[in-house]
Amino acid sequence: MASTSALASELKEMQLSDPCCTAGASMETEFHTALQPESGCATSAPSSFLTALGNGVESGKCSSDVERDERIETSKVHWSELSEAAFDPANDGAVELDNRTVFRELQSHPTWGRFFKTFGYNLRTPYPGRPGYYRGSSGELVMGKKFAEGGQAELFDARVIWRDSKFNEYDMREGREWVVKVFKKGTSLRQLQVQWPHGYLQFKGEWYSTRNNPGLIRYFCEVVYGILLKDGRFAFLMVKEHEDLRCLIERRMLEIGPEREPFTKEEGEMIMYRIAKGMHWLHEHNIVHRDLKAPNILCKEGWVFVADFECSIGVIGTGFWRAPEILQAIKDKKVSERPEVFSREADVYAYGMTCYEILTGKLPFENHPLWDYNIVLNGGRPKLPKYLEDWMCDLIRSCWEYNPTKRPSFRDVLDIFITYSISAKDDSERERTYLENKRSKVVE
Repeated sequence: MASTSALASELKEMQLSDPCCTAGASMETEFHTALQPESGCATSAPSSFLTALGNGVESGKCSSDVERDERIETSKVHWSELSEAAFDPANDGAVELDNRTVFRELQSHPTWGRFFKTFGYNLRTPYPGRPGYYRGSSGELVMGKKFAEGGQAELFDARVIWRDSKFNEYDMREGREWVVKVFKKGTSLRQLQVQWPHGYLQFKGEWYSTRNNPGLIRYFCEVVYGILLKDGRFAFLMVKEHEDLRCLIERRMLEIGPEREPFTKEEGEMIMYRIAKGMHWLHEHNIVHRDLKAPNILCKEGWVFVADFECSIGVIGTGFWRAPEILQAIKDKKVSERPEVFSREADVYAYGMTCYEILTGKLPFENHPLWDYNIVLNGGRPKLPKYLEDWMCDLIRSCWEYNPTKRPSFRDVLDIFITYSISAKDDSERERTYLENKRSKVVE
């Protein structure tokens, strides 16, 4: 993570939204009537990734399949719980055919149709408002090894060979690499799309339709496109980040010892502040995360990105990161009858637990049985370290309030950080100045 002394240099490389979508640019290849043949290009996949399941391996080296499978098996205790499975492996043939039908409908959407792409083939989807034009293949997608797995999907490294060469040049120049989150065989796209927060699709659609977008510093993991693989499986194409926050915490604890906190005061405050920035953005776009925790925060060169929100509506969270109202609904076996418990306020509660991870390196109630929710329902909360400043203790305890209405909003959280944290205040001022300069250039 970047130290306070190094933060000034970050202005040179502020994490902006995908430049491929700015100034009216598009990766979409349009062509008239006659569809072009698939590319014959072939290439090797990039080197391995640091993953949410372990420390990963160095560039150019591969961990064994056995080690990978062991990490995946170990990770299952941290998998999110799903309210309803969207996949039926026994009926895969019918699912594949229906997925193609549904995907063509999504590509035809007048607002966010450009978010949905195919690689290496096309579905002859008519281009909205342009008779005789069809959405074509965006290039070639070369799948690498699977490096992680969750309850719904598997993660693969990947290489994209864009049809438009300028995007290949951009990837090479910026060192941008790709990850594909592939939903398991038999996953019904018709059911899966019910889990997508429309706020993100609306944002992508509006971004595509605006020719001169103002600067946007990103604190959320960018899901660049939704794609349909040739075998009918749906996937999300995402920019690769370095590692997840839980992995980083555990690596730090190994380096400095389990008796010390994983980050300096300044580092911890910046991480918590930037997570709050990402969550504030999601809530502004009507997206409730429903599963905020350190493994769902990605890290890269001092930046943090809130991740794994793209199918949030189908998730009911993880263990003791869940708010009391959610745990009570689970205990009463009435989760499906009480959708209101999955709220912005529940995200704030989970944020408090994520801050606890950052400050202590520990998991909430890590030595307590996962099935015994009474420890939380009876008012129990993790013990905060004595070295924390009063304002930090007050903030976290307010996030952990039993009554959801008494918890702060993420706007409130950001205001508290800017008031009490010198690091957050300085970062906020740098960001404001940077964005003002970017926006003034757009106007010019």
